[in-house]
Amino acid sequence: MRKLLAVILVLFLSSAGCCDDKLNVAVSHPWLALLVSFIGGPEVNVIPVRIWNSNGDLVMAERGKVLRELPEGAKVMAMDSDDAKASGLNGRSGKRFAVRCLYSPFPADVRALSDPSVIPFVAQRVLTALSEWDSQNYPYYQRRLAEFQARMSSSILVGQVLRDVTICDMTGSAGILLQAAGCKVLRPGELERWEKGNFAGLREYLDNNKAQGINTVIDDDTPAALRKYLSGRSDVFRWERPSLERDYPSFLHEQYISLWQKIITKPLPGRTTKKR
Repeated sequence: MRKLLAVILVLFLSSAGCCDDKLNVAVSHPWLALLVSFIGGPEVNVIPVRIWNSNGDLVMAERGKVLRELPEGAKVMAMDSDDAKASGLNGRSGKRFAVRCLYSPFPADVRALSDPSVIPFVAQRVLTALSEWDSQNYPYYQRRLAEFQARMSSSILVGQVLRDVTICDMTGSAGILLQAAGCKVLRPGELERWEKGNFAGLREYLDNNKAQGINTVIDDDTPAALRKYLSGRSDVFRWERPSLERDYPSFLHEQYISLWQKIITKPLPGRTTKKR
């Protein structure tokens, strides 16, 4: 019996030790956190240096505490040197930890990561970095990347339910997702003025769109003053930020379906729903 208990104890301690074998990766941006979390799966512990707050703004996690408490030798990933600098990581490489930049520089604004034609290429670079840090799990990371790409394609196909639906795009970055779904996207000529807080003519524009059955979409990159002005209108849909606890393909799927359901369950005046 004592021998049996000893064996069980050894097995328990061994399994507990396995949990500590996770690769700890600090990431500069929540978009990277989403990618690293999906591709790394249970093999990686993701530590976001910056997060989106409840208003959708990009802020330091725990007011910078995460960055200050990163252990020496930690694996740290950033999009490029500008992203590292914005995250407070610039100048720290070689002292406490090394910062791995995926690009030099990233050829677009980081918000381009919402673009389904861009994010798979960034995911490939994430795979390369993880595999260099943890080569024994390369086959697993490779499978996860393949799953990510397949599920992203599937989510975009789901979005095709919105094909040919006219949408007024007042988003800061989600418009590319509306285009990927095949929406007929309108960008008002006065949008720049409205984004600066001059709302002259905006109510009339919205009411006219509503009479034609046209919904307006905003997101967290829409300027705060405009977001506040539009909040509460029945013809406005807010495209959300993905939470760091969710995988991005599932989130994208849900956003497309939520927008479609808003359109068909509460038809706007003048809209006729086509049977599919």
